[in-house]
Amino acid sequence: MSKIIPFYQIISCFFFALLGLQIKLQLQESSIEDIVFHRSLFGTVILFFFVIFRKDNIEEVFKTKNFNIHLIRSIFGILAMFFGYKSLIYLSLAQASTIGFTKVFFTCIISSIIFMEKIRISIFFSIIFGFFGVFLIANPDQINSKLGLYMSLFSALCVSGGIISISYLSKKDKTLTILFYHSILSTIIFFTIFNNKINLTLSDITIKYILLTFTALAGQFFNTESYKNDKTHKVVILSYSRIIFSTIFGFLFFNDKISLINLFGVFIVILTTFFVQKK
Repeated sequence: MSKIIPFYQIISCFFFALLGLQIKLQLQESSIEDIVFHRSLFGTVILFFFVIFRKDNIEEVFKTKNFNIHLIRSIFGILAMFFGYKSLIYLSLAQASTIGFTKVFFTCIISSIIFMEKIRISIFFSIIFGFFGVFLIANPDQINSKLGLYMSLFSALCVSGGIISISYLSKKDKTLTILFYHSILSTIIFFTIFNNKINLTLSDITIKYILLTFTALAGQFFNTESYKNDKTHKVVILSYSRIIFSTIFGFLFFNDKISLINLFGVFIVILTTFFVQKK
């Protein structure tokens, strides 16, 4: 079973790529503030009723000795969501996902310092080689919005902070506990900051928010599970696979062009993730 768990990261990447597709489509009808708030709010409600439906010990699920880490993770999550979703206004789905993968560098460096994880030379060069594949997919010459680029980069930095937090929490608390605290704290913090920009009126868009939330929760669940029994830097590199899914979705739904160079980049990404996991 432990050999299967790291590949939960790939399943997680599929759901996060699907989430990016849903958000990019939703941006035609909703503001960033509405999307982030309702995604967090409905996440809290769904998780609460899920715990009750399962008849789990509620006190045990919600009990934690790591509230400060949950709070830090939520702050990173809010910043990552807000700027990451915002970048989709200016960038293609594949470009936003690809630029966001600078998180691999941030995460590997930070995790090696915090968790004292030793990065083997072969894995280090695999990361570099994998990022070369990312570079080919991104088509940097076609990025015409520096604002979108900076937003995506800042989001990636915040995502790496979230990954480090999740990696720590996944070994301390239950997955449901981690997901619930992230949702409820994000809801409270985000509403406190942007309450005057949030539309609380229920409409036909509500069902889209709920579907978007289910996708996000599925991605978070498999993401959290993937860090339980493996090293952070080893799991995070598997998240390169999200770029492949985003590229496919962009081609199918937004007519994003895929060149031979893009395909070569995808091949490098696949080869890199396979090599690191085998190692």
